[in-house]
Amino acid sequence: MSLNNSNIPTDPLRVIVVDDRAAVRESLRTVLTLEDDIAVVGEAENGRQAVMIASKVKPDLVLMDFEMPDAQGSKFDGIDACREIKARHLAHAVIILTVHADHQTRERAAAAGADLFLEKGVNTGELLAHIRKLAI
Repeated sequence: MSLNNSNIPTDPLRVIVVDDRAAVRESLRTVLTLEDDIAVVGEAENGRQAVMIASKVKPDLVLMDFEMPDAQGSKFDGIDACREIKARHLAHAVIILTVHADHQTRERAAAAGADLFLEKGVNTGELLAHIRKLAI
């Protein structure tokens, strides 16, 4: 449970985890659920599912992969989902996670409204600090 400036307990940060690989989602969920002040309130395997789930649960933060083809091979990726989630105010913040750290990918994420762009190799402590900072 997180604390506000008065050290009064508040509700946990509500997070959706989005990645096309089940093992990555499970790993992120495991790390996040070990934290008392974070609750994983949804998971999605592609951008369309992310938007649908975010519209239902209204998370504080979406932690989303950059590249995620859906079953039909759609190009609605993490950037497209980020753009829609931010435009519809479905989450306070979106963090894009990717193995692609090039300048063009970073620019696309920023243009879509991503609050932060992190490489998937980020250490757990740094990831948790970013989540807590952005979800305030």
